[in-house]
Amino acid sequence: MESELDARAQQVLKALVRRHIDTGEPVGSRVLARESELAVSPATIRNIVAELEERGLVRSPHASAGRVPTSRGYRLFVALMLEVPPLAAEERAQIRECLYRQAADTYRLYQATGRLISGRTHYVGLVRGPRLAQGRFRQIEFLALAGGRILAILVTTAGLVQNRILEGPRAEAEAELERAANYLNERFAGWPLPEVKRRLAREKRAEAAPLAALAADLGWAALDGEAEDELVIEGQGNLLAYPELAQGERLRALFEVLEAPAELGRLLEAASDGAGVRLLIGEEAGYAALADCTVVTARYRTAEAGSGTVAVIGPARMDYAATIPFVDYTAQQLSSVLAPDASLSPH
Repeated sequence: MESELDARAQQVLKALVRRHIDTGEPVGSRVLARESELAVSPATIRNIVAELEERGLVRSPHASAGRVPTSRGYRLFVALMLEVPPLAAEERAQIRECLYRQAADTYRLYQATGRLISGRTHYVGLVRGPRLAQGRFRQIEFLALAGGRILAILVTTAGLVQNRILEGPRAEAEAELERAANYLNERFAGWPLPEVKRRLAREKRAEAAPLAALAADLGWAALDGEAEDELVIEGQGNLLAYPELAQGERLRALFEVLEAPAELGRLLEAASDGAGVRLLIGEEAGYAALADCTVVTARYRTAEAGSGTVAVIGPARMDYAATIPFVDYTAQQLSSVLAPDASLSPH
């Protein structure tokens, strides 16, 4: 068991991971003899490193004499040895101020959060909005488009917006679309969206007056199907600063993952399944392109719109001690800003 490493082996692993995080280079025995602060010979250090390699905690890249941590090595470093200091009061205040400044506009708030995360960590910052189905109905609007199509704009009480193109069997006059929208807005304001959809599905099958029938058809179509996650991604260019990620084919594969919102949404949903900060290190993420990366996530919650995720994607040799508390506190503050009774003051 990795947890059964003796104190000397833990000290060597800790020194190796910290050195590799700082430099990105393989770490040799001479450096470890100095930085592990163990009063042992270089030969003993080499024996300890050999033990770590046998356990799958470090590996030797190519023909290098040095070692680098594996995903299991990083995982053990985080689980057993990492000292995570609390954020400084000044940094906490800056996070609160940044988020509360955008409290009136949900989408701008998500953008500001993503930029804040990427700017402070120098990795990729992500914010996944709450799933639309978790929200409550505020209002809907229908706009006539060319070719008989209709644009449905659905807004939840939490300010989330979904636009959907509806393929109508016939062109509808603007006045009829407005009356249908008003009919739905008056009936369903504040209702949970799944309940609205169930009610409209029943009404579609029942005989009704023309206005009610049109409203049921359009409203159900606007709510039908699984909406895409609202996902903000900021700071992809930050990954170019890490040579292990910015290499031709590897970089292309990584950016393909970052440009697939549906895949990222599923990844973040799985990674943040639970309370507190969660980490996916290397192959734990389930994507070959993320084999040299770590995904750090934390869930935020709102009373009306359910929950979403804030996250960082960076190199596996990220600064865990700084990143983990930053992501955790940012998620807490986003929950606070999105609370229905939140004051527009960061104090």
